[in-house]
Amino acid sequence: MDERIGVEVFDQQGAATMKTPVPNVCEASGISYDYRLAYGNLNNYLERIENGESARARFLAMRSFLNRAIPKYQEFFDPDQYTDVITPKNESFVTRINEIVDQLNSLRTNDVTDFDSLAPMRAALDAAISGQIPSDRGA
Repeated sequence: MDERIGVEVFDQQGAATMKTPVPNVCEASGISYDYRLAYGNLNNYLERIENGESARARFLAMRSFLNRAIPKYQEFFDPDQYTDVITPKNESFVTRINEIVDQLNSLRTNDVTDFDSLAPMRAALDAAISGQIPSDRGA
């Protein structure tokens, strides 16, 4: 079955609406790999640093990171548009992702841009998407 095909669901008033299944879901976590797009501004900034790119490229990426809030999982995959955004299988991973996003957005609003603070948080997001929650829950 093509996962892009919508699913007909009924709201509380009985009206039918079409919702799309969350795409590209990790089997282990129930989280969509596409959520990585939500923090593309963070990835872009850290990649500019990792690749030793010019000061101008790093500055533009940093500015993008600082000026664009990272949406929580259920903001990126709006439950009004997607089916099964939060499920029993992915609930703990969504909680962890949202905790990390809150921390990142707090750092972002306080103009924290150092690689050593941000890179471990990106790694923690990637790990949660892939179905790994560290036992120490530190990011």
